[in-house]
Amino acid sequence: MPNTLVLRYLFILSLLFPLPAFAIVNVEKAIIGPEEDGISHVANVAVNGASGNTVKSSIKADILSQWKHQQHTEFLMLQYNYGTSRGKVDSNKSFLHLRHRTDLNKQWAVEVLAQVGRDPFARLSRRTLLGGGLRLTAFEKAGVAAVYIGLGGFYEHERLRVTATTNDTSSRLWRSSNYLVVKRRFNEQLRINSTTYYQPAINQLNDYRLLEEMSVYVKIMDNIDLKLSLDFTYDAKPPQTVKPVDLRYSSGLELRF
Repeated sequence: MPNTLVLRYLFILSLLFPLPAFAIVNVEKAIIGPEEDGISHVANVAVNGASGNTVKSSIKADILSQWKHQQHTEFLMLQYNYGTSRGKVDSNKSFLHLRHRTDLNKQWAVEVLAQVGRDPFARLSRRTLLGGGLRLTAFEKAGVAAVYIGLGGFYEHERLRVTATTNDTSSRLWRSSNYLVVKRRFNEQLRINSTTYYQPAINQLNDYRLLEEMSVYVKIMDNIDLKLSLDFTYDAKPPQTVKPVDLRYSSGLELRF
């Protein structure tokens, strides 16, 4: 990796490591089919707000940097989400995700990942994880459609914020991590991505997390898309006082460079 890129990544890590993470991270780009060697970036920004009888504001921003060199690919993803309602903060979370992928052949690849983050409104003071697995290219037609399947696992450590009505403080466990990615281009202007994750605890299958991320991309310019997203998350055994279901929808712009 070029020295300037390494320094840039280390600088970002030093700034964001103490900040807010989700156990499920989608690093899939909208491109359908194999990518060319080199460094590329994708940035997403979504801003929402309301005033008058309802006063709300929120911003969601993320950047995915990718370095592909022969059969190897490195990923760095950063995301931050901040929101207020009637002058009070109701969302403040972010994560840092690192991943390495090595293609074994045209169908199979090996992935290794690490992640850190927090979400104070879900009582997560810190969540860290380390894991990996296999990725299968079940179907791939460049520029048209693709289906990918991931099978693996990770070790997870959660530290929870203690409140007056809770007594759970932390957890350490192994989870299986499985995903299904479906990509489809309908024409030059319209694409769709669907990513589904299923992550049960190895020793307790009724403790699982489920995520569906659906995104629709409408081309505005060669390197800019309008992105409409719907994210659904279900945690079968969330921390005490935390609701098991999260549903988020957003619209924003995606920039590729």
